[in-house]
Formats: sequence, structure tokens, C-alpha cells
Amino acid sequence: MTAPRRTDRICAIVPVNILRASKTRLAKRLDAATRARLSEAMLLDVLHALQKVRRISRITVVSADFAVRRIIAPTRVHFLWEGKRKGLNKAIRLAMRDANRRKFSAALVVPSDIPRVTAREITRLLRTSDHYPVAITPSKDQGGTNALFLRPPGIIEPTFGKNSFRKHLSHANQKRLPVRVVRSAGIASDIDDAADFAGLKRRSLRNETGRFLRTVS
Repeated sequence: MTAPRRTDRICAIVPVNILRASKTRLAKRLDAATRARLSEAMLLDVLHALQKVRRISRITVVSADFAVRRIIAPTRVHFLWEGKRKGLNKAIRLAMRDANRRKFSAALVVPSDIPRVTAREITRLLRTSDHYPVAITPSKDQGGTNALFLRPPGIIEPTFGKNSFRKHLSHANQKRLPVRVVRSAGIASDIDDAADFAGLKRRSLRNETGRFLRTVS
């Protein structure tokens, strides 16, 4: 295991899909415009949580959607234009290369659709990852990856998508890198389908997502 590095310069990376093309599994429940507004609210909540984490030096939102740049402008978060949509993992690799060029020693990738996440959970993830080059928080079904911490950025290839939790573990094992698995309810709770949406609506969230949900019948 690596020595703890409290002086890490950590870049948080948040990939964002084209807003009007997001959350298609909710299409029977919400139209495209409403799905876009939901995605916007969730993104703002994720950024708010990240901005409260002292150990994060920079937050980069990577997207092919210039509407995202307008939305995040008041937050002063860095926007990295993906160019023509290349797919999730290529976008993350682009942001990893940018983090390396800017001399960040570590990167934390989190999705933009985890509105229950808190700064405390992210801080705990970073704290418990101090001795590790790779740390992973799996999704609630244990199949996907909802947070990936890499020291340095790109030490393993990001392969988000189906079965990505096992794939990331495998990539680390192939390189004989120690891995810390950090389970966290808020980080794990992404919003993908109708059941997720219904469960989220039942919660009384006091954030942008909660306020938005109260406007949706």
C-alpha cells in the first residue's frame, strides 16, 4: 500500500451526458424537457457536495453539451468541453489527461445523478483511501461504479458501464494495485429507472433535486 498523502491535489471529475438525451429509462414517466431539468438539479447537488470537501482542489465537469457550461457557470466549477460526444469512458479519459497535465496527484470520478450524496460521505471516501492507489464505491446493485478514486489519475483504465465494479477491480488486480472498496449509501444511490425515481420522490430532500421533485406530479 502507498503512504497516506494529505497533501494530494485532488481533481474531482463529473461527466455529464447531453441533458436532453439523459435518463431515457424514465421516458415513460417524464418527457425530455423534464428529464433534462431533473438531470440539471441532480448535477447541481453533486457539485454542491463536492465544493464543501476541503481536500478537493478542483472540480471538472466534462460534457459535450454547452448547456451544461451555462448551468454550472455560477458555481465557478471548471468546464471541459468533450467535443463531439465520444461516450462516457472517453470523456473521463479526456478529463484524466487534463488532470495529469495540470499536475493533480489524484482524481475522483463521480456521476452527476447521485443527489443524495453528502460532503461527509465524499470526505470519508477520501480519508479511507489515503493508503491506496485505487478506491471504489460500487452502485447499489453492486454492478456499477459510483465513485472511482485513482492516484495518480489514470493509473487504471476507467471502464464505467455494465459490470464496471468488477472490471475496475480486475484492472487493479492485473497491475497488482491495492484496492479499497468503500460502501456509501448516498454515493451508491444513482437515479436510473422508474423505481429509483419513485424512491427519490418519497424522500424529503432539502436540495435542488428535492425542490424540483416537488414540482413534478
